[in-house]
Order: sequence, then C-alpha cells, then structure tokens
Amino acid sequence: MVSKKTLRAVHIGLSVGHAGSLDDSRARLIVDFRRLPDVDVVAYCDWYDSSKLDEARKLFPDAGVYDNVDDLIANEDFDLACVVLNPVDMPETLLKLANAGKHFLADKQFALHGDDLKPVVEAVNRNNLTTFLAYPWRYHPAMQDIRQLTEEGVLGRPIAIEARQITGQVGGPHGSDPTKGTSRKDVWGGGNLQYVGCHILEGMRFLMGCEVKTVQAQIGRPLGYTEEEVEDIAVLALEYENGAMASLVAAYLSPSGVTGAGRSLTFYGSDGWAKWPSIGGDVLEVYSASPKWSGTPEKVIKYNLADLPSIVGKVWFYNWIEAFANDVRAGNKGDINMTDALYVQQSIDAAYESGRTGQRVEVKYGL
Repeated sequence: MVSKKTLRAVHIGLSVGHAGSLDDSRARLIVDFRRLPDVDVVAYCDWYDSSKLDEARKLFPDAGVYDNVDDLIANEDFDLACVVLNPVDMPETLLKLANAGKHFLADKQFALHGDDLKPVVEAVNRNNLTTFLAYPWRYHPAMQDIRQLTEEGVLGRPIAIEARQITGQVGGPHGSDPTKGTSRKDVWGGGNLQYVGCHILEGMRFLMGCEVKTVQAQIGRPLGYTEEEVEDIAVLALEYENGAMASLVAAYLSPSGVTGAGRSLTFYGSDGWAKWPSIGGDVLEVYSASPKWSGTPEKVIKYNLADLPSIVGKVWFYNWIEAFANDVRAGNKGDINMTDALYVQQSIDAAYESGRTGQRVEVKYGL
C-alpha cells in the first residue's frame, strides 16, 4: 500500500499553457495540485509575468515566491515540481530540477527538438527520479478500453489507426493571435503538430504498444496566417514497429475555434474496430467479429465521467495527476516519463524532416 507521506510541491510557470489560475476561477494544473491529498504547495516561481508573482504573494503569504529557478532550488525544501513553461525554456529548467534530485510533472511540450531533451533524460535516469509528462489521453477510459480490448483479443492484432486533431485557426479574421508564443517557431518549435498533435502521437503509441518506425509527412500553411515556418496543417503517414499503419491530420482549420472542431480516432484491428468519434468525449463505438463477441458484435460504450473542475472538467484527469504523486511516494519511474517525451519529440522531428525533404524518414530513437 502506498504510504501517504505529505509531499512538498512547487509550481514553476504561472502564466502560460495549462497552468490555469492561482485562485480557483480557472482550475487547471495549479488548482488541481492544491486539491491533492497530502500535498503541500510551498512555493511559486515565474519569470514571464511579474503580476503573477504579486498575486501569489497576496493569495499565499506563507509560500515562497521566486522569479528564477536557481533561487527556488537553493532556498526551498521540496519533493516535486509542476512545470508549465514554453518549450524553449523547458530543457534547461528540467535539467536543473533533475540535477537537484527533484521529481517533476511537466506540461507539454518539453523541448524544441529531441536533442535538447537528451541531457534531461540522462540526469533523470542517473538520479532515479519519478517524472510525469502531460500526455494524459492514455488515461481516458476510452483509450484504456481500446488497449484492453486489443490485449483480450476482441479486436485482434493492431492494423491501423486513423486520427484527426483539428483545432481553431491561428490568425486571420476567425483565428487566435498568431504572434503569441504557441504560434512562434522560436518559442514552440513548430505549429499544430508540435502543439497538440503530440498528444495524439503519444496516444497512438500507447494503443499500438510500440514506436513509430518511419514517417512520411506533408507540412504546410495554406491558410497563411502563421509565420512561415509554423505549419497550419501536418498530414502524416506512419509505419509502426509492429507493421501497423496510421494516419494523422493535425491542423489549425476550424474557423469556430476548438468547439465543434474535428478530433477523432478510429482503431482498426484484424478482428474489429473501435471508434472514438470525439477525442475526450464520453462515447466509444466498438465492433468485433471475434467469437468472444458473437452474441453482440456491435456495442456503444457510454462513460459516466464525473464532473470535476479541472483542465478537461473530468475526474479522470485529476486521477492522472494524483497517480503522479503516488508514484513519487512509491518510487516508481512514472507511466509517461522523460524517455517517452524524448521518443515522441524524436518522431515529431522526423515528421518535420520528412516535410522539408519530401522523403520518407526513419525515426531515430534514444540518446
């Protein structure tokens, strides 16, 4: 049984991505960490927005407040960190934490390029640290069921996946601000594939149970609102180590924002298929020709996902964060750790290389 030792936590990054709000008005990672039982948040750190530090001093007068990681590490006694920064700043910060022997949960994305993560992976492994990376889709019950049905032989061996990650336009009359950090190559390293397509790539490797072997990609910006080297659309054809194939469209296409945009995934096995018509949604459609399902070959699974104010508004995400704290207590490596982050980034690097060269590219993994 996991001991409920009280953990001392710090937040690094208060103003970007999925950090959320310091108060409870916009519950994302910061608020969810404060909800965890037997976890005390003892300090806050940010260098993007000084007003966030002023807010932290007002709301949490007993907590430490810092504008740089070096002072935070030198002056605070803590077990783990929640890190929410732009990718350009992630590797240096994570390396400092790892060298100091601190466990961490980090929000995606974790670097501009895979090579930037290699020293972090080495330090994490050297110090035997627990790391958790914000690729949570594998924890959604729909993803868990697809994986379980495959392992039970209901769907047969993996054959293919078809996925779409289509979100709101960036720039133009219908889009978000194209000058913000998430739309700049020097801050994020790429466009939709790097920003949100990474989630689907990690989810597909979870379902396949192996890594991408080769990738052929078309990368472009037909809308033309982003800067020249930041794509509107990435279309990927993927070959996996098990021989299965997959396609992924990751694009800033919808003029209506994320609401109503196309995010779907269909898994095809040799004996059936499972369709998640809305990624993050509460319905999974499954068909199986296996004798195990001979009585009812087609089923619709409806999930009763209890609401909890969180990054996606569902309790399963909170459970994912809680799993990190329990892994720290138990000394586990973490289900999605720095090596996984490196492998996902290396597959993205290969996709961008394929887009530049027009060639099919073999993904090179490891340190």
